[in-house]
Amino acid sequence: MSEYPSDEELDKIRKWQPDDMSWEGLFSFIKTIWWQPSWGWTRRKRDGRAYYHISTGGWSGNEEIISAMCDNNLMWICCWRISRSGGHYIFRVEL
Repeated sequence: MSEYPSDEELDKIRKWQPDDMSWEGLFSFIKTIWWQPSWGWTRRKRDGRAYYHISTGGWSGNEEIISAMCDNNLMWICCWRISRSGGHYIFRVEL
């Protein structure tokens, strides 16, 4: 992905409400618009949960995606676990 996320893509993240209360679909979508997912994106499964370790790489487009994720209050409350300086985040999704 070399382009910035579109306003429509960011709005989709902000408004995402999963039908089955699984956030896997949202994270799958975000990965498709994430810059450098091969470097800054890992998914690990453990104890019936998926843990997403995501790093923005300092790219402003990825920072915009994180901001849109933060604007989705339900997702942030359910999934966010850790933020660290330098643009590193960990999210947990119940499977």
